[in-house]
Amino acid sequence: MPPESLQKFDKWCQSNSQAWIKQLREVMIKYRNIGYDWQFSHEQKKLLNQYYNASKILVDCLNSDCYVSRKVRQQIEDTLLLPIAEIKQRQQQS
Repeated sequence: MPPESLQKFDKWCQSNSQAWIKQLREVMIKYRNIGYDWQFSHEQKKLLNQYYNASKILVDCLNSDCYVSRKVRQQIEDTLLLPIAEIKQRQQQS
């Protein structure tokens, strides 16, 4: 990128970046239900980290050479990122 373009971009950022960030956040909240300013407690952060690590291990196992039946694999894939309440609801329905 030519230096003049970088200077123009820097100037634009200085005068417009906060408004652009606000608009982006509003779009993310409206269309994807994300972008909230989450304030997690230490315990909640710990639980999220445990959930992430367990999910990563599960995905790593599915991507490795270990054998999992197609039915079990499909069930894991269908529920991996669902909220716990929805997983429990599905279990009660079956």
